[in-house]
Amino acid sequence: MGKKINTKIIHVGSNPEIHQGSINDPIFKNSTLVFKNYKSFLNAKRNKFTLPYYGRFGGYTIKRLEKIISSLYSSENSIITSSGLSSITITLQSLLKQNDEILVTENCYEPVANFLNSHLSRFGIKSKYYNSNVKSISKLINNNTKVIYLESPGSLNFEVQDIEEISKIAKERKIITVMDNTWSTFLGCNPFNFGIDIVVESLTKYFSGHSDNFCGIITCSNKYYLDLKKTAVRLGDFVSPESCFDAVKGLKTLPTRMKQHQANSDFVYKFLRKFKIVDEIIYLPEKKNKYNKLWKKYHSLNNGLITFSLIKKNKIEKFLNNLKLFKLGFSWGGYESLIIPINSLKPAIKNSKINNYWFRIHVGLEAKEDLTNDLKFAIDKYEEK
Repeated sequence: MGKKINTKIIHVGSNPEIHQGSINDPIFKNSTLVFKNYKSFLNAKRNKFTLPYYGRFGGYTIKRLEKIISSLYSSENSIITSSGLSSITITLQSLLKQNDEILVTENCYEPVANFLNSHLSRFGIKSKYYNSNVKSISKLINNNTKVIYLESPGSLNFEVQDIEEISKIAKERKIITVMDNTWSTFLGCNPFNFGIDIVVESLTKYFSGHSDNFCGIITCSNKYYLDLKKTAVRLGDFVSPESCFDAVKGLKTLPTRMKQHQANSDFVYKFLRKFKIVDEIIYLPEKKNKYNKLWKKYHSLNNGLITFSLIKKNKIEKFLNNLKLFKLGFSWGGYESLIIPINSLKPAIKNSKINNYWFRIHVGLEAKEDLTNDLKFAIDKYEEK
C-alpha cells in the first residue's frame, strides 16, 4: 500500500543516509562541476541536459527538487525555473514558432497576456483568447493552432475550465495543452489525470508559502522534456539552490497551511456576506457560484482567495487605508493576509468593465476573528460620511 500524501510530503526528498544523518538535504552551491575522468566528461557532455554538467544546467540541489516535483505529480520529468512566470514563458517559447497560434483563457494571469501580446507577437505568433464556454474553443481552432493554455481557476475571477473537455478537443486536433496549476497546487489537483500535457506552477505561492522565495516548475512527460529543458538553458534561466531549499522547506507544511487557509477564508466569506455595502463576492465553495460544481469535479481543496466588491460610496482609500492586518501588496500564498484593488476581472481583455470597487484578498493564517475585526473596522470607516 502506498503512503498517504501527507506522509509522502514529509519524507519525499529526505535521505539522511547519504547526508551524514541530516534530515534535510544540504545546499549545494556550484557553478563549476568537475568530472572523475575523460570518459565521464564526454558522457556528461553528450547528456548535458539530464546529467550533472555545469551549474547553470542544474546542480544537485536543483535536480533533487525536480525529482520531488515529478514524484508529487507522478510525471516523468520536471524542470525548476526562476519564477512561476518564467516557467510559462519558457514553455510557450519552446512550443511555438512563427505563424503558430495559441488559444489562451481570458482569465489568465495578466503578465502572461502581456508576454503574449507584447513579446511573442513580435515573432509572428498569434494569441487568441477564449472564455470558459468550451464551445468557444472549437470555433477558434484552425490548422495553425499549436497550444491551448489553461489557468483554472483564474487568480482574480476564479473562473473554472472544463479540463477534460478541453483536453479531449486538443487531443483530437493534435494540440498541446499547458495548464497553470498554481491555484490548487499538486495537493488539490493533478491536471495529468485529466489529460493535460504540460503543467506549470509557481512555487512562489502556496508551495513555498512564506513570501520570501521565487521559484517555478514545468513538469511533463519525456516527450516534451528535452525541448523544454534546452529552451530554459538557452534563455539563461537559472534558479538558485537556496530557492530550491526554501521551496522544499515550505512543502513540508503545505497541507497544514492549506487547511488553515481554507478554514479562515470560509469564516471571512461568511462574515462579508453580512454587509449590504458588499455587493458581490466571488468564492468557489459557495454552492450558488456558477463554477462550484465544475470546481469540485477537478479540485479537492480551497485556498485563501476571495474576490469581492464594495458599492461606490466613498473614496477607495477610505477602505484600504483603514486596514491594518490585510496589507496592500501583490501576490498570494504566503502566511500573511493581503489585499489588492482590481481594475479588471479579466486583465487579458482590456474592455472588461467594472462599476463597483473590486478587491481580491488573500486570507492568511492569522486568527480569523482578528481578520474579520480588521475588515469590519475598515468597512465602517468607509461607510462614514
